[in-house]
Amino acid sequence: MKRVLCLLLCLFMLPIAVRQAEAAEDETIVRVLLSTNGADTLTIKLAGKYAVGSKTVSGGTVTAKLSNGTITVSHSSAGTLQTTDTSVRLKRVGTDAATILTFDNPKHGTRKYYGDFVFYNDGGTLRLINYVDMHRYLYGVVSGELSDSSKTDFLKTETICAKGFALAEVEARKSKYFDVYDTTTSQLYYGYVAEDKNTIAAVDAVWMQTLRYNGKTVKTYYCTANGGQAITPRIRWGGTANDGAYWFGYDPFDLLGSTKNVVLTVDGTNPKNMNAKLNAFLLDQTGAEEIVSVDAITGVYDPDNPDGTARYPSTLAPEKQYYWTLTIKDSAGKQKQVRFSCTPDEVKTAVVPDAAGSICFVVRTQKNEWKLVWGVNSGHRAGLSHRGAGQMVKKGYSYVDVLKFYFRGATLYDENGKAIESTADFGFTYEGGDEPQPTATPKPTATPTATLKPTATPTATLKPTATPKPTATPQPTAAPTAAPPPGPIAYDVIVTSISLNLRSGPSTSYDVIGVLKLGAIPGVLSESGDWLQVYDETSGKIGYVHGDYVSYYERSPQPHWEGVCNADDSNLRQGPSTNFGKYRPLNKGDKVYVYYQSKNWYYIMDRATGQGAFIWKNYITLGADVPTVLVGDANGNGTVTASDAALILRFLVKLSDIPGAGLLAADYSGDGTVNASDAALILRHVVGLD
Repeated sequence: MKRVLCLLLCLFMLPIAVRQAEAAEDETIVRVLLSTNGADTLTIKLAGKYAVGSKTVSGGTVTAKLSNGTITVSHSSAGTLQTTDTSVRLKRVGTDAATILTFDNPKHGTRKYYGDFVFYNDGGTLRLINYVDMHRYLYGVVSGELSDSSKTDFLKTETICAKGFALAEVEARKSKYFDVYDTTTSQLYYGYVAEDKNTIAAVDAVWMQTLRYNGKTVKTYYCTANGGQAITPRIRWGGTANDGAYWFGYDPFDLLGSTKNVVLTVDGTNPKNMNAKLNAFLLDQTGAEEIVSVDAITGVYDPDNPDGTARYPSTLAPEKQYYWTLTIKDSAGKQKQVRFSCTPDEVKTAVVPDAAGSICFVVRTQKNEWKLVWGVNSGHRAGLSHRGAGQMVKKGYSYVDVLKFYFRGATLYDENGKAIESTADFGFTYEGGDEPQPTATPKPTATPTATLKPTATPTATLKPTATPKPTATPQPTAAPTAAPPPGPIAYDVIVTSISLNLRSGPSTSYDVIGVLKLGAIPGVLSESGDWLQVYDETSGKIGYVHGDYVSYYERSPQPHWEGVCNADDSNLRQGPSTNFGKYRPLNKGDKVYVYYQSKNWYYIMDRATGQGAFIWKNYITLGADVPTVLVGDANGNGTVTASDAALILRFLVKLSDIPGAGLLAADYSGDGTVNASDAALILRHVVGLD
């Protein structure tokens, strides 16, 4: 009796189990907006049973027409099925594989579709939406994006990526009536292609697997080709969603997929093995007789902001400046190390003028090896590269390995929530960390520090204490003091962002009590982690600012080093960031005096113009210490007279030159810039007013 009851119970539960399995498989419905080219009449061919409301039809054709704001849906033999001004759903009733819709898609040709069709009145435009379960939707995308002859693991990779993108769109539900397009605006969707047997088998094998990051589905972007460097969605479009799931870096697999890509290998220890034209270019740039070794090559995306940001990393391609460190032999046979900079276009013109790629960058692949790349890309470059993924599979990597390569921070899970791990190791860049950087050559004296706060006041006094000096240094950027500071000012900073919130405490949870504008110079009272307690002399307010948006500043700068510019068109700026306006640029060989360092910027005086300005420090090679001068003695005759003031004025209108250390003496006000106020102060001193 128990056996009979068990059998009856099993027979009773079987349809329920089947329905539950079908529901689990079909629970994610994707609403695909099909291409119609704006037609106001659409005709659909039916195979099997479909229903509109309570009316069921089989075979034949269904026509939807939008006229005067009304949708009329009719069947070729059953007549009018429904009339409405909103939407009509053609619902699949038949359950066998032969129940399918056929539509002449103007973008993709005649296509077959599973699921339901919805005719929708979008403000007077007739839209056609395919409601299809995720499983069958993936058939259509993989058929659209890849050839059925692609290798199985490539097809599986595409399945996971297509699912992640669609699932993220479904979960977001950005539109009221559809989730994705059937074009590359989302991803190509070809409906159901029964002939694509390999595609269908690959989708069936992995479609229930999902890439996740921090518990959420990764919106898995992919492109045709990235030109040798994969980038993140944040770099491409901004935003931080799923940013940690993606990888930014060198993609040698993508480069293997096209003969149009150009890659030059530089063997640092055997430079004679490099491309002959590249070797000739380096000889010409350095004036060398022989390249002994290549010691470092560094590429920078933004020379004015060499450290980069999360959205614009310093090594982002296409890079705009290359910095070389070479050991050479000169014409006398003397061996020495030299540094110079150039643009990728300069290298391209001299070495590979026919290179088609616009994605140009340098990457260090071994301790003493670099690759100069000109890659050809197609698409947005973010996420997975089809060209790279195809090459990886050809080399024997599995779809799990490919996904790990492009989505380093994400984890692949099966339908039971179990992680699917990859053991592949990708070591295509050298991370030894011992490569010399294109900084200024070290000198015997102390170099400027990169910290916000100076550790000590300079011990060497470059200006004789007996020389008459004005008691107050005019500052064009600082407003009159509103009230005395409440305590000692440790040091000054300059605001480097367009505007900066002044808060009541050291975090963003505290109230904003004021706003400091670009170029404001508050004094620092104390530090609290990354936050600085500052006194704003303009408003008299005390508050906190984040240290990332200010830079160390000297109100009365002191010159310390001679220097020379090592790159053409090196921008001079009014402050230590790219937010500040530009002066005329320096060119290679221009001489300067270096006063101090503010983060990655030097404050310098241009010796050709007497202009004080900020410049990115890697543009300057430091030289000897500056000489001690008699302040005001611009002509160098040992006294401060009216002739010095006259010389300064003639210099400003380009009628006279002030050679050498005379510029330092001419800066009577000590603000780092030679201007008319210096001449005025000298005259006041001469006549006894100061």
